[in-house]
Amino acid sequence: MNNAQRRKTGPGRPTFSDILQTLDEEVELLRASLGGLPRAVEADQILRSIWIDDVHHSTAIEGNTMTRAQVEDLVEKRQASATLVEVLEVEGYARAADWVYRRAKDYDGVPLDVLSEIHRRAMELVWAVEPPPTNDQAGRWRRSGVSVRGLNVALPVSIVPDLQLWSKSTMEPRGKHPLEHAAIHHAELERIHPFVDGNGRVGRLVLNFMLLQAGYPPAVIQVDQRQRYLRALRSADGGNWRPLTEVVARAVSGALNRFLIPGLAGEARLVPLSSLAAQGPYSSAYLRQLALAGRLRTIREGRLWLSSRAWLNDYIATRDPRGTRGGT
Repeated sequence: MNNAQRRKTGPGRPTFSDILQTLDEEVELLRASLGGLPRAVEADQILRSIWIDDVHHSTAIEGNTMTRAQVEDLVEKRQASATLVEVLEVEGYARAADWVYRRAKDYDGVPLDVLSEIHRRAMELVWAVEPPPTNDQAGRWRRSGVSVRGLNVALPVSIVPDLQLWSKSTMEPRGKHPLEHAAIHHAELERIHPFVDGNGRVGRLVLNFMLLQAGYPPAVIQVDQRQRYLRALRSADGGNWRPLTEVVARAVSGALNRFLIPGLAGEARLVPLSSLAAQGPYSSAYLRQLALAGRLRTIREGRLWLSSRAWLNDYIATRDPRGTRGGT
């Protein structure tokens, strides 16, 4: 572990290494105790909730103004309540994300035909009614130069050779943590900028493609984290991958603790305190204080403090509405 990994990310906050190790323990809990990550979106309501979140936040990062409720109405009930272009942006991303979630485990790394297919699915609907000025086709590498603020993107003549090296590298982790490996290739794909438009959406879909291949849930980077995410991408362009990897790790942990672990665990199943906090009235920090004080039943496994909804309900039942312990 190097000094950068040991260094605290802020006052009282865990180190970068701690974040990754805790996440790995959460993923192992998912695999060993809860049956692992579901694969088919339409067959599993928990994964479908992550998918809807992914669709909403990733398109919102690019400026789409549809709310999560509007996105859910569109993909679940086929009810549209936005402009045609925004509806088609959401519909295209939803189709592409569904394909990514289903097919990631069928591939080793990210072949170029997969990259092209993801872009085609994400962009062909909206480009059919609002084509780019260059008349590029969805799924085809751009044929013209583009200007991206603060980024030296690949020239059109360099796109194919750069992508060939990139694709080969996606198959070679070279000892890197899977999240860092995925984050590096997400940033490098943005640098290459192989399409005239849609690179951000496709980049986040490819990021999730690689995470799913490695057995991790999708990373849903929320729109309120947009500025932090963009700063992390800029840091990655300068060779510092840690901020982007941390953004990805926190996004993956969010999907685990808000959706997967609470949804797959029953009342009595032990889950991390962060999962209980995502579904209940208390923060993770407060639940940990209760555990340390012996007021909430918990079990410690590695870095994780585990409890259950049943044990939390037992604690709540011992308290009266004023916050004092009940009793006769």
